[in-house]
Amino acid sequence: MRLIFVVARSQVARLESLRASLVGADDVLIVADRREAERRQPEADGTADAPRRDRRHGDRRTTDVDGSLRAIGWALVEQSS
Repeated sequence: MRLIFVVARSQVARLESLRASLVGADDVLIVADRREAERRQPEADGTADAPRRDRRHGDRRTTDVDGSLRAIGWALVEQSS
């Protein structure tokens, strides 16, 4: 299992602090949040150039990364092998 710290882009000092504190920890990855916006598009309204209908059934994320990033500036996610 690997731990991933996702840090809000506005929290540069926290990102650097975590990287310095956890240097050499092979089972920890520290990354800045790279997302800019939700990638899912609304359903097509029938026009020819509209995006296709989203066929996914819900969100695959099990951790509330968005809420944690907004509330405390970082989120911790477990990545299983």
